[in-house]
Amino acid sequence: MRVLVTGGRGMIGSAVAQTAPDGVEAVYCGRNEADLTDPRQCDALFDRTRPTHVIHLAARVGGVLDNTRFPAEFFRENVLIDSHVLDAARRFGAEKVVSLLSSCIYPDGAPLPLREQSLHAGEPHPSNFAYAFAKRMLEVQSRACAAQYGSRFVCLIPNNLYGPHDHFDLESGHVIPAVIRKVHAAAQGGPPPVLWGDGSPRREFTYSPDLGRAVWWALREYDGPPLNVGTDEEISIRDAAAVICRELGYDPARISWDASRPSGQPRKPTDTRRFRERSGLQSTPFTAGAAETVRWYLANHPNVRGVRP
Repeated sequence: MRVLVTGGRGMIGSAVAQTAPDGVEAVYCGRNEADLTDPRQCDALFDRTRPTHVIHLAARVGGVLDNTRFPAEFFRENVLIDSHVLDAARRFGAEKVVSLLSSCIYPDGAPLPLREQSLHAGEPHPSNFAYAFAKRMLEVQSRACAAQYGSRFVCLIPNNLYGPHDHFDLESGHVIPAVIRKVHAAAQGGPPPVLWGDGSPRREFTYSPDLGRAVWWALREYDGPPLNVGTDEEISIRDAAAVICRELGYDPARISWDASRPSGQPRKPTDTRRFRERSGLQSTPFTAGAAETVRWYLANHPNVRGVRP
């Protein structure tokens, strides 16, 4: 098995590398190795690596602020990346592709917990509609290639992710790395952190190495329709921030919550029963995963993505 991992330099790529089974030959490609929005560079990558299998992680991702500022860019870049990668995988003879979607692409107001059959049953949340529609098209293209060519193109739908090697930029990062960075700065003598919203929304936060193990399981053993993967533990943003504060020795009562900023959807739990029953994989509790992520951040600060100059 010779595996090409696109998006292999980010948080999930690092987790996939960390959890790779023994004996697997894997090539981890980041944007410095190939701009996958360019079909010629994408083809050159596949020609150079000749993978038998592909783990497709490459995407333009970001938090609420970036998604609302640059919706056209998010749509265009993700559609191009996904279209080029899947087409190249088919033409260069890859046996199987496992691609990542995201639970944020489910319809706004879909019945909870979110089930795979609801994926296309309505408009996504306005805050990330462009990214959501682009990633839905990745599932459509995977299904279309299976129908026309018999391709084994599988899509996984993880919920919120965090872990070592995350992106800690305050403008474009997600909630957990943003909280870690702000609380750490405050604990070092900076001003008290200000977090968006009122802290009440509840989320399922999956530790990135858990997703890495799920990806390898799917590459070896899963052929089927889109599958929710990840934890089923829900925790409020406020409680998650308190866990991070404890790890950094900071009083969570000193956090200010800016309710004028969007809080996001109140809840969006996913139904992961099919994944857990089929794979037998267990999830890392948030307290344990957050502790490991904070330790990684402290050990590597300031040389982490989004912080280093």
